[in-house]
Amino acid sequence: MPTKELPLHQSTVTDLFTIIYVYVDDYLKAAARSGLFTLPDEPNQKASYAELMTIALVGELLHQPSAQQWFAQVRATYTFLFPSLPDRSRYLRIQLNLERIYADLALRLPHFDDDTVYVIDSKPLVYCVGARHKRPRSMTTATSGRGGHGGYGRTGFFYGFKLHAVIDDHGMLVRFAIVPGREGDPPVARALLNPQEAALVLGDRGYQGCGVYAQPKKNLKKPRHWWGAMRWVRKTIETVFSRLDRSFHLMLPQLNSERSIRAHVCRKIAAHNLALYFGGC
Repeated sequence: MPTKELPLHQSTVTDLFTIIYVYVDDYLKAAARSGLFTLPDEPNQKASYAELMTIALVGELLHQPSAQQWFAQVRATYTFLFPSLPDRSRYLRIQLNLERIYADLALRLPHFDDDTVYVIDSKPLVYCVGARHKRPRSMTTATSGRGGHGGYGRTGFFYGFKLHAVIDDHGMLVRFAIVPGREGDPPVARALLNPQEAALVLGDRGYQGCGVYAQPKKNLKKPRHWWGAMRWVRKTIETVFSRLDRSFHLMLPQLNSERSIRAHVCRKIAAHNLALYFGGC
């Protein structure tokens, strides 16, 4: 295997497949019974949706950088667990179609409550950088933006999207949105959070005026209190973003549509929240 330390404290990859499959299968059955969604039931279907989601999520938990190579490895090595799998192209198309289900799975794990302080921030999802961001693009939903705090971070100008996320004190994402790169922080925060939830959330200076307890700007006549502990709590979301990049390979590969980008990000977030839910990896 490409990693010696398996996540979730399982002794073998087979055990990891089993625990994730049981959770995903129970989730899909409960969601279908509640009418949340209906999965296609095709004759002679190769592998269930629970099996295909399990393969993808275990690949993310094992920090596999390539979905195609991981699927080929599972097909060759774990035939005793998955005796009937579709071809690679169909597997990838199904993963694309599971975007909303991965998002729902991720957000069912954490919950808002009054005893927790939450943190909000945004992260560029860069499609291209530098002078290339001015070239005509077929992905018209993406826009040019600036990365970093106040628009002058190390990312600089980029073309793509932004991930806006709210995390709890465990590092789980409790809300998130994928928006064009030029979208401002306050409007997205208002869409993600109701007024009661926003009052529990810490944000940087870019979130002034949207209900979030934001770090005050230096030129405010009556700045609100901002203690040193708040600064360190707020920085925890940067650790989460770094973990999503480093361990779950969130940085965009060569994806050519907004739909594929959304599916990619939702699957990574689902794996991240599952890892924390089952004890960390």
